[in-house]
Amino acid sequence: MFVPVLSKEQGERYADFEQERTFNAHSVGNDTVMTRIRHKSLECSPGCAVEATLQLIDGKWKGVILYHLFQGTLRFNEIRKRLPNITQRMLTTQLRELERDGFVLRTVYPEVPPKVEYSLAPRGRTLEPVIMALKKWGDEHTQF
Repeated sequence: MFVPVLSKEQGERYADFEQERTFNAHSVGNDTVMTRIRHKSLECSPGCAVEATLQLIDGKWKGVILYHLFQGTLRFNEIRKRLPNITQRMLTTQLRELERDGFVLRTVYPEVPPKVEYSLAPRGRTLEPVIMALKKWGDEHTQF
């Protein structure tokens, strides 16, 4: 993988930006790697708060998972039944990321077989107006 090397002058110029490399986005067509950056602070531009919010709830399924969890606590298979087009692996990944970011609580009960429930954390509840606004916009501007 090619990583560009900055000159001392360029390094000093960009030292003020607090950014962290999070993952690589690969381009199959021209065999390049572009780094997607997650900002550590929101002092970069007026749109950074929007960018940061979208990074937290990005992905095809996170918003839909949150929407279903607004209706109450659900088990893994209940969520999966409500989202028939999601794979088990993708659902697991999205739920782990939502849990890591503090939006979802995962409760494991010591039973055989294990019982796992997902519910919204207080931070997840704060996204309800955002998700409901997206739903309203989609109802008004999309046709099925």
